[in-house]
Amino acid sequence: MAIVYVNSPEQHIRLGYLPEGEDNALWKIAVHSDPFGPPRWLATFDNSTPTELVTAFTTFLAHDYAQGHDTYLYGGTGRDRGFQPLIDAGWRTDEGPHLSVSVAPDGLAEMNHVQGALDHQAELSGYQYRWSASGGRDGYRSSWHATFTTHTPSHLIAATATALADPTPVPGMRSRCPSATSPRPV
Repeated sequence: MAIVYVNSPEQHIRLGYLPEGEDNALWKIAVHSDPFGPPRWLATFDNSTPTELVTAFTTFLAHDYAQGHDTYLYGGTGRDRGFQPLIDAGWRTDEGPHLSVSVAPDGLAEMNHVQGALDHQAELSGYQYRWSASGGRDGYRSSWHATFTTHTPSHLIAATATALADPTPVPGMRSRCPSATSPRPV
């Protein structure tokens, strides 16, 4: 598989598809206020993150960019907006002084928000992040993880949370999942 990079014409948005990257991030989206400077914010999705989450995030990002406004760059970063789709969907949300966590009713997914000061360089290096979403059953191969740094606009995180909380079955997944009533090969 090949590594693919896509840039907006003025180099403010950079999207990387990194199947052969140094870490397990399959998708990295970086937004720059100065095309020659470090990213303002970074979002990552690992190789097991459901495609619907990556699609929701990038669709809203592309929409913002197409509108010609800078909301993709300087949109609000409030915690409440990012969690609201999960709260509306009935997720259990606990807001603590240092960490807020929202957990799916079935316990198979969660979203976290870290309070307090974070080191911007550590965030861009992947060692810290303001927001994270994760899910899956126990075991490395069935779990997934996505991260968002401090300046990621909350409406983009909310778009991801909306897709995460959507109870609609994912097309094509049923054929790949064994059913408890399916005949087992002998």
